[in-house]
Amino acid sequence: MAKRFFVLTLLGLLFLPLTSFAITVGPVKLEYSVDPGDTVSGELFIQNEESQARTLYPVFEKFTEEEGVKKFTREESDLSTWFKAQSLISLKPGQQARIPFSIEVPEDASPGGHFAVIWWSTAPADFEGQEQVSIVTRAGILVYVTVSGDIKEEGGIESFSTSGNKKLLTQLPIVFNIIFKNTGNVHLKPQGNILIKNVFGKTKDSLSINQFGLNILPQTRKSFQEKWQPKSLAFGFLKAELNLNFGESKKSSTQSIWFFVFNWKAFGTTVLILIVLVLAPFVLKKYNQWIISKALGKR
Repeated sequence: MAKRFFVLTLLGLLFLPLTSFAITVGPVKLEYSVDPGDTVSGELFIQNEESQARTLYPVFEKFTEEEGVKKFTREESDLSTWFKAQSLISLKPGQQARIPFSIEVPEDASPGGHFAVIWWSTAPADFEGQEQVSIVTRAGILVYVTVSGDIKEEGGIESFSTSGNKKLLTQLPIVFNIIFKNTGNVHLKPQGNILIKNVFGKTKDSLSINQFGLNILPQTRKSFQEKWQPKSLAFGFLKAELNLNFGESKKSSTQSIWFFVFNWKAFGTTVLILIVLVLAPFVLKKYNQWIISKALGKR
């Protein structure tokens, strides 16, 4: 009989406790910079959210990323073999636990980035070898380890544009699309801002990029999107200047684009002001003439 099973997973990417139906684990991710031969230690948090007792097992998998989407495989990575933690834990309903762990980096560890995910699952690692239909609940913690040596922190902005790469924008908010490519051998966390400037170079607004600190794995790219809703009426030529910093060496990458905002509300307000400015002297002159004529008529 062919083996069949259903796996329910949820891997959180924000700095919040990670919940997968009935299991909560934390932290969401672990990041370490180490030297060959180092040992680092810490604690994991786990809670059984169900109304019945559960036995949970750690399962290690390698993960990669394609176009910003994480791919998990049972292929054993070097990092998964460095991780030391207890083989299982039994929790009563609602019970919480803190689990100590260590990462033992071998002396011959290759420099650069090493990545794995630790799943806490209701089924052991060899579950797939069983011929049964089951529902497996699991929740995971991403682990990023950078081993010192020949580190290459390389990358940059691959593209920066408005939505649809439009130069004439008539609708708000304005959407900016960013693609950052990591060409090095360690994960990068590009962060920075978009400065909105007028034709005179004065900054009108600023948008933060990658506030949650999302990582980009080596030789991959990730897309970011930010929306700009002007705090005041926007009209005319504007410049968006993207500035990103990344890596321990604080490298930077910059791109800028020009676009024209044609906002009907702003346009109508501008036209109305111009009309008032043009007609005001004429109306005032006519009004003065009328006042004078009324005064002379009373004599």
